[in-house]
Amino acid sequence: MVTNIVPEIDQIAKQHLDKVYFDEMGTTHTYQDLVNASNALAAWLDYSNIPAGSPIMFYGDHQFEMVAGFLGGLKSGHAYIPVETGSALPRMQSIINTADPKLVIAVDDFPDQDLDYDGQILNRFELRKIMDEQVSYNMDHEVAGDDTFYILFTSGTTGSPKGIEISANNITTFANWMLGDDFDLPREATFLGQPPFSFDISHFYWLVGMLSGASVKAIPVKVVQNFGQLFKVLPDLKINVFFGTPSFAELLLLSPDFNAEKMPDLQKFVFCGEELSVSTVKRLFQKFPDAHIYNTYGPTEATVAVTSCEITRDMLKDAKRLPIGYDKPGVTTTIWDGDQQITEPGKHGEIIISGDSVAAGYLNNPEKTAKNFFKFNGQQSYRTGDAGYISADGLRHIIGRMDFQIKLHGFRVELDEVRSSLELSQYIKQAVAVPKYDKNGKATHLIAYVIAEPNDFASDTELTKAIRESLKDKIMDYMMPTQFIYVDSYPTSANGKIAVKQLIAEANK
Repeated sequence: MVTNIVPEIDQIAKQHLDKVYFDEMGTTHTYQDLVNASNALAAWLDYSNIPAGSPIMFYGDHQFEMVAGFLGGLKSGHAYIPVETGSALPRMQSIINTADPKLVIAVDDFPDQDLDYDGQILNRFELRKIMDEQVSYNMDHEVAGDDTFYILFTSGTTGSPKGIEISANNITTFANWMLGDDFDLPREATFLGQPPFSFDISHFYWLVGMLSGASVKAIPVKVVQNFGQLFKVLPDLKINVFFGTPSFAELLLLSPDFNAEKMPDLQKFVFCGEELSVSTVKRLFQKFPDAHIYNTYGPTEATVAVTSCEITRDMLKDAKRLPIGYDKPGVTTTIWDGDQQITEPGKHGEIIISGDSVAAGYLNNPEKTAKNFFKFNGQQSYRTGDAGYISADGLRHIIGRMDFQIKLHGFRVELDEVRSSLELSQYIKQAVAVPKYDKNGKATHLIAYVIAEPNDFASDTELTKAIRESLKDKIMDYMMPTQFIYVDSYPTSANGKIAVKQLIAEANK
């Protein structure tokens, strides 16, 4: 059981000093390197002119210096703000304006000439020189308790990104849950490290990895974007646990080597960040028949994830959509209609999260904090904006976003419900349904953006006809899109999620 997370990371690291902690495409660093590098940076920070408690912005990809830097900052009392290399300049400027970091640690080249920033920048050469020093460090003012552990900024697809302050207590509850019986993660295993550090699900691998004596096989963005290289290196990583989004798993399923025969060490899949579809799980079980597959759910505002369950073959038999699981210890999810809690099983409403995983609020944004956070039964609570329900057996289910509910021909339609119904067709790999509005803002029909399975149809018209026929008894008539647009990929947000609002805007130009 983790209690004071930062010193305990050091204690665990010292039990595995010679073990490789971080492996970025063959560039390896041990737990000894982690202790040394983080101690050296912590000591340097203590003697710098960086104000006590000021957050540090880290700019980089999947380098060891990023995670060692996070830990070094935490040891010296500083929260970290991870920003991915190549982030849009307006997003970066908004983060700088909101967080006012006095130090940027630039593991990659920082575009300061294009930004209004007058703080200190530590480049990778200066950072490496600091981290190479052999320093003994005594922790006495590390981040702990209600101190801010990290600040993550939302993707900003609906305006300026909001900075979410996650405390040491918040992340400790998440870590203890991950290390407990619900997931039964193997100790000293090998974790896949693909989500960027600016995406909160990265804590599944790098932080839980530190606490379990794991080795992290990190895949930089340039490799992920080069499918040929990605598919070539994948079997050689010898990973035991996959942490990531369903979208990334779908990408890996395109590889002929992504299977139990070529990757026998891969035992567990833990999904978060997007809805996990029935079709994705069926394909995974075909490739990895003995694997354990877990679905989790949680917004960034509630510390990575708050519900989970193992997905079994029985769940796939008649399911259109998969459950998101049961609440983690210390958290209660409830369903609300406006300001009233719904207690009736199966009734739809907004998912509210209460408990020790919920953040204090948004950094320097009291108006948005007051709108989305409140106290319920004395516990910090968050309005997710996600629509869902609780079934009679206590399983939690998500059905989409509250703001993705539309009225169409007098019916209330959930866009995610349409999507999941379309994906029941054997001809559809992935689908997104969006409304087409008239000049009065009224939804007139639905448009489906579809990534099709490989097929032999002579035209899109024939494919569309076959899709409609395959869904004849599986989707309500009013939910069937009237237009199908076939695409190879979807636009994504800064966190790699499908940018549905961008597709809606495109459909209504």
